[in-house]
Amino acid sequence: MDDILSVIVLFQILIPIGGGMRIVACLIYMSAAEDPTSYKNRIRNVLIFIVLSECIGSILHVVLGYFGGTVIPT
Repeated sequence: MDDILSVIVLFQILIPIGGGMRIVACLIYMSAAEDPTSYKNRIRNVLIFIVLSECIGSILHVVLGYFGGTVIPT
């Protein structure tokens, strides 16, 4: 069980970092591209993914705490 909790915490750290790197890459490509609309859509999709993944993590904390399950360390 500890291994699964460690992987969950690792994902909670890596997803926002990877999303931020993807946004920076899209901004760099957008500054050089003639038509930046596709990169704007990609940035929006990355932001939606980051928000949803963080919400799922928060809901998981609340549900496990409410039902007396294993509390994931923050």
